[in-house]
Amino acid sequence: MQVSVFVLVLFCLCLSVYGKNKHEGSIKHDDPMLNTETPNYKEYCVIGAGPGGLQIAYYLESSERDYIVFEKGHGAGTFYNKFPIHRKLISLNKVYTGKTNKEFNMRHDWNSLLSNDESLLMTKYSEEFFPPADVLVQYLNDYATKLNLKVQYNSTMHDILKRKDGLFQMWDQHNNAYTCKYVIVATGIAKPNHIDFPGSDLTVPYEDLTLDLKPYEGKNVWILGRGNSAYEVAQHIMGVTNFIAMMA
Repeated sequence: MQVSVFVLVLFCLCLSVYGKNKHEGSIKHDDPMLNTETPNYKEYCVIGAGPGGLQIAYYLESSERDYIVFEKGHGAGTFYNKFPIHRKLISLNKVYTGKTNKEFNMRHDWNSLLSNDESLLMTKYSEEFFPPADVLVQYLNDYATKLNLKVQYNSTMHDILKRKDGLFQMWDQHNNAYTCKYVIVATGIAKPNHIDFPGSDLTVPYEDLTLDLKPYEGKNVWILGRGNSAYEVAQHIMGVTNFIAMMA
């Protein structure tokens, strides 16, 4: 039976920090050993090398703090290697403001991070009002490299726990232990929030959408959600669809 209505669901994304405890049964969270050993100690542990993690790292570096940034990807800002799926940012990059005041211009630059290096501005990387997502990835990696930020890539952290002595301890995917006084979680949007409801098995989540317009031609499309990604998709397909309904 042919389905006349192409149903599309854009799922919200949620943050998942802890996950299943891989050490359950072998290391108890109140084990005395966790109060006597401090493997790979850093005062600050930042999890995630996206815009938030890198901005925090800049201030920690500038203040000469003892810190490390853990990033599960092979480079900075790897989230933006896939998202947004239509590869255009929706954050402003207004190069020509008619003003020379740096503070005024920064208010029209929604992508740049703060630093003392004026070459590290997104307006130096693209003149497009909505830059390509790939440009942001390049910018974030240059930001981390040029400012000598201490980022450890290919490190997926799990089992974050607080010890009796007040320190935090965690492990990477190779079961190497790390200890720190402060943990800053900067993972941002981590996992899709798949909503279960009657008919949800007939929907297509945002992360699996095709950019091919052929499946949408002449169809009625229902978009669940009215956030940024919802409007992004609606704008992409509106030229070939019969009707688009958005529900929040």
